[in-house]
Amino acid sequence: MPTTVPTAFWSTDSATLLTDLDSSAKGLTSSQAAATLARVGANTLATSKQASAGKLLARQFLSPIIIILVIATVLAMVLGDLVDSIIILVIILLSGLLGFWQERGAGRAIAALLATVEIKANVYRDGTIRAVPISAIVPGDVADVAAGDLVPGDSIVLSSNGLQLDESALTGETFPVEKTPGTSAVASALNARSNMVYLGTHVASGSGTVVVVGTGADTEIGSVSARLETAPPKTGFEKGLTSFGLFLTRIMIALVVVIFVINLIEHKDPINSVLFSLALAVGLTPQLLPTIVSISLAQGARAIAKRRVIVRRLDSIEDFGSMSIFCSDKTGTMTAGQVVLDAALDVAGKPSKVVARLCYIDAFFQVGLKNPIDDAICADVKCDVSRVVKLGELPYDFNRRRLSVLVKDGAGAPTLVSKGALDAILEVCTTAQTADGSTVPIATVNTAVQKLFLDLSNQGYRVLGVATRELNGAASTTLADEASMTLVGFVTFADPAKPDAAKTLKDLADNGISVRMLTGDNRLVAAHIAREVGLDTTTVLTGADIDKLDDAALAARAPGVIVFAELNPLQKERIVRALRATGQTVGYMGDGINDSPALHAADVGISVDSAVAVAKEAAAIVLLDKDLNVLLAGMTQGRRTFANTMKYIFMTTSASFGNVLSMAIAAAVLPFLPLLAGQILLINLLTDFPATFIATDSVDAAQLRKPQRWNVKLIRNYMIVFGSISSAFDIITFLVLELGFHAKVHEFQSAWFIGSILTEVVVLFVLRTRRPFFRSRPSRWIVIASIVVAAIACYLPYSPLAKPLSLVGLSLPLFLAIIGITLVYVASNEIAKRFFWKPRQRTA
Repeated sequence: MPTTVPTAFWSTDSATLLTDLDSSAKGLTSSQAAATLARVGANTLATSKQASAGKLLARQFLSPIIIILVIATVLAMVLGDLVDSIIILVIILLSGLLGFWQERGAGRAIAALLATVEIKANVYRDGTIRAVPISAIVPGDVADVAAGDLVPGDSIVLSSNGLQLDESALTGETFPVEKTPGTSAVASALNARSNMVYLGTHVASGSGTVVVVGTGADTEIGSVSARLETAPPKTGFEKGLTSFGLFLTRIMIALVVVIFVINLIEHKDPINSVLFSLALAVGLTPQLLPTIVSISLAQGARAIAKRRVIVRRLDSIEDFGSMSIFCSDKTGTMTAGQVVLDAALDVAGKPSKVVARLCYIDAFFQVGLKNPIDDAICADVKCDVSRVVKLGELPYDFNRRRLSVLVKDGAGAPTLVSKGALDAILEVCTTAQTADGSTVPIATVNTAVQKLFLDLSNQGYRVLGVATRELNGAASTTLADEASMTLVGFVTFADPAKPDAAKTLKDLADNGISVRMLTGDNRLVAAHIAREVGLDTTTVLTGADIDKLDDAALAARAPGVIVFAELNPLQKERIVRALRATGQTVGYMGDGINDSPALHAADVGISVDSAVAVAKEAAAIVLLDKDLNVLLAGMTQGRRTFANTMKYIFMTTSASFGNVLSMAIAAAVLPFLPLLAGQILLINLLTDFPATFIATDSVDAAQLRKPQRWNVKLIRNYMIVFGSISSAFDIITFLVLELGFHAKVHEFQSAWFIGSILTEVVVLFVLRTRRPFFRSRPSRWIVIASIVVAAIACYLPYSPLAKPLSLVGLSLPLFLAIIGITLVYVASNEIAKRFFWKPRQRTA
């Protein structure tokens, strides 16, 4: 922030502050903003910055195994083994550069996609209002904020119209806090600065104009982030990856220690034994897994973007594909999303122009929360309100479920007009107005009112109550005024089900997705729409029902319920957490302020491009169209991404496990090492190269029909079965080399080197699909990469690199024997694959 701005700037009057910031009520010029941005940097927190190129490159070499291997290699170099040591270091460098190149490209692709759904703020630049990315906001910018907007930086309020902020993310305060222009005491606490709004909070209701004083790390939430740097909760995919890593580490340590001990017992060279063991550890570890995951996710994000679905957080793609429960409000997803005013009725259910005018006044003058209901009223009702003066407002909130405005209509007395959920209106009414204008006790009409409400709700209409109260002499209003009111009638709204909603929900169910309706509407309207779209309405759980259940009881009850109604934001969040507690992967779709808590709580938060900023910021996935068909297409692509990632893990771990097991056996019986450390690392590098294109591969249709989730037990079984087959053929190769060809050291190592690469490359085409390999077409890039790698493997023993790699050319009979073993190995895997997947496909 500029040095001329006082530290306690909340105690400075706004005119002085604008001068100190070299700004004005009309904001900055574009040139001023650009210069300030260059000086103070982007308006982002340190924890959200992408890794620099240097850090990304360094990360490729920071694996503990790689570090130990490098140290051991340098030691071998010092002791005189110069050529082999250089070869090992070059291969490690090439492997790291391959990972860096692929990850860097993936990161750039994602950055371009994210720019399409970047959160923006409305700021004054060159005297006109413009939508500017929040990352480009600078001190001195003057911004307009309204309900649902994120605050673009630590700011001082210049003007306010019922402005209330949700500061729970920063202060923990549950209820919205009113903000007004003025000054606060120098020593005032953060939550007592009534003229200040903060980055990381959002507008709950009302609107206002603010001048930004602090951005990025130079904000209250920035200082907290810098001190704590708390990592976000792990996604389901990250948890699976961690579990898999621990499983692989245990196996790797056990096997490597055993092999090292065997080599020492047999008095083999200690340095070579260390390098051999560490190279095996690298070989067993899917070293390129982070790269493969990044590439798969980036490719998936690009493919999903073509379906008009933007991924804001890459690691959510896998959870998107594994999502088994999808929670959503009905509006716009199951219904047309175009709320239409149906009727304005008096207490007896007759059309009433008086009620129409009152609800129009309430909708027209409220500024707290832009919403489709008030938009529908203003679009349909035509009233002259030129003589109506607004005196005050009680903005809508999700606890009261009412919106009230205090107005003076011509010469009449100040009148509070309230509109909201019928039960919320009835609880503040003591009287009702009849058709002739007289008032009666509310109890005398309550039965008729409830019957009318039930009839309208059962027809699918949303029903709101309208009430008034004269406040003689009042110039403003408080919540206490919402009492002793008079019920004057109702307004009803229609939002019919989409014609294709039932089919879309059936398609989701056929693809293993259980859909749950979570709505704030009353249970009757919710049930009506649910029946129209084919959802089970046997049990409808309301917000009141949920409040009676503790978390454990709700987790037991929620899985059996499809429709939840009359919910507030915290109840939606509790439902999502309860469903997650059952082990399901839960997605939640929302676009309003009230959806933010549930979006944060879900495994996959989904919003739409037209959502309020706070909802879009909380979401991991953003739909450019609010359409469940788009969602289904995105989920299918998420499953494709997950399936391709798992292909790499299945094939690499089984092949590596088989190779290490074979090495353990060979090391125990051979007087020499079956492969040198450099040869092992080169095998690892070459066979990983085709896998970098796995993200482009096709996926069996059967795998796309059900959610896919991490299953370490399945990976373990796969690794044992197919790794054992690999070891069996390694032993066959070993016997052929020893007994059939009496191969010497370098010939043995060269033959095993070529055989290891060919078997792993060719078997890729068998194991990449659960169907017969000739019925599934692989990606063109996998084919090309595999041919290149196979050619390199066959050429290396005859190349200038043969001597430094300790490789020699093979005789034609030996080469043909290796080819024959490879073909039999491929056929064996094809047979084993059918037996392995058949029972699992029946239970899937």
